[in-house]
Amino acid sequence: MATAAELLKQGRREEVWRKYCGFLDLNLDKFMEIQERLLMEQIDLLSKCDLGKKLLNNHIPGSLAEFRETVPLTTYADYYPYLMTTQAGEDLLPSKPVLWARTSGRSSDTGFKWAPYSAEMLQKVGEFVTATFLLASCSGKGDVCLDTGDTCLYTLAPAPYFTGGVIARGFENELRPKFIPSLEEGDQMEFEERIQAGFKLALKDGIDLFYGLSSVLVAIAEQFERGSGSLGFSADMLHPKILFRLVTGLLKSKIQKRGLLPKDLWRVKGIIAGGMDTAFYRDKIEAYWGIKPLEGYGGTELGGIAVQGWNHKWMTFLPDCNFLEFIPEDDFYRNAYDPSYRPKTLLLSQVQPGIYELVITNFHGNVFTRYRTGDFIAIEASGDPEIGVAIPQMSFHARADGIIDISGFTRLTEKSVWKAIEESGIPYVGWTIRKEYQQTKPVLHLYLESENGFRAEEMQESIHQKLKQEDSGYADLESMLGIYPLRVTTLPHGAFSKYLEMKRIEGADLAHLKPPHVNPSDQVINQLLN
Repeated sequence: MATAAELLKQGRREEVWRKYCGFLDLNLDKFMEIQERLLMEQIDLLSKCDLGKKLLNNHIPGSLAEFRETVPLTTYADYYPYLMTTQAGEDLLPSKPVLWARTSGRSSDTGFKWAPYSAEMLQKVGEFVTATFLLASCSGKGDVCLDTGDTCLYTLAPAPYFTGGVIARGFENELRPKFIPSLEEGDQMEFEERIQAGFKLALKDGIDLFYGLSSVLVAIAEQFERGSGSLGFSADMLHPKILFRLVTGLLKSKIQKRGLLPKDLWRVKGIIAGGMDTAFYRDKIEAYWGIKPLEGYGGTELGGIAVQGWNHKWMTFLPDCNFLEFIPEDDFYRNAYDPSYRPKTLLLSQVQPGIYELVITNFHGNVFTRYRTGDFIAIEASGDPEIGVAIPQMSFHARADGIIDISGFTRLTEKSVWKAIEESGIPYVGWTIRKEYQQTKPVLHLYLESENGFRAEEMQESIHQKLKQEDSGYADLESMLGIYPLRVTTLPHGAFSKYLEMKRIEGADLAHLKPPHVNPSDQVINQLLN
């Protein structure tokens, strides 16, 4: 089938929309029909390889119902002995891998996870990213704003991470964008070096598309506003295109009596923002970059899962990357307390609004089967009539290991804590939080480095009040039990920057340079305090 680049070259823009965004027009029956057909194809592939036979419990299911009844749920521990290196034999896997992707290592007791990608699954991820950029850049249904050769700022973690290894390569195969710097050059650079090189190239070539962490998008813009930027002067800036862009941008900022912002220099077609903080930074990103970011959801073991529509509301599931199952929140916790209990799963056609752990089975010859992702997603509604979508809508809720339970009354997520800190209005450099015990009582201990030297007592009361507004269970702790669980400790000035530098010197992986927001270890806390 023709790629987006080939269709655009032939002027077939309507076909581009149908190919990449046609899933938005599916009804639930058609969605489930695609799911079942691709699942049976995947079962056939699994039944012909050694690892697949083990995952299928040495039995070939003949139907969807039999698959769910006889095939056990899995975690990465079931795959680790076979995927711990990228040397797994071809007879072990359902399809020959064309590349391997890896995680940061935070989500597994065994360290980072390896995931093999078949040619077909790589293509599906490329289609997912292309669809996401189509939706990020359009004004409505059928509006195709992308073009072959669009410049895409390369700010992703490089191969073999999922972002640089799979997302960037898959997107390159579909649209043929111009990455700045190129994938080959960018993969050899440190993160900060790649950002700086990309923005220098962007002064001449422009930026059409941008995929990055929300916090990075905001941090870059704030540097511009303060006048430092990531650009630095060089002789290259005497190029006529660069001078024109800089002079025009500076004039815009002076007329509006503010610092230089990215939107003064570039008219970006579409931004895809990742990270749990996207909901809190969305308005800031739009103010700095001149365009609202779009969210997509996927992962190393998952490929593509769901994407927002052009109304930037909820996310719609893709039917053709993974078979989807959902463990209800109550079943998840019952299984957590009683490992002998087998949690039930629901199909997309059976879910109601609520919280679920996502379970996936890869299609197209990838290997993860009835795989518990450890991700909690929220089913928000049965559809989105605003844009004509008739498929249940989702949002990302939390990582299952990023939740703090206090006295059984509330389970606070990273997102809810982050929102409370943001809405408190306290300017901060960084934070981390965990449950501790003081005199046998559980407390919620927040370690925070503020920018303006706020006292711990001021921050504690302000954030406490916002948490009560954000989470009714948290509010009940005080109103019903008289418990005030929050404790705030102010970290010394420069604590997070020194931690980052220490990790760099130690040669830590890119994803481990910053401490986790939720449930940090004693070692991390001691390093921040000292």
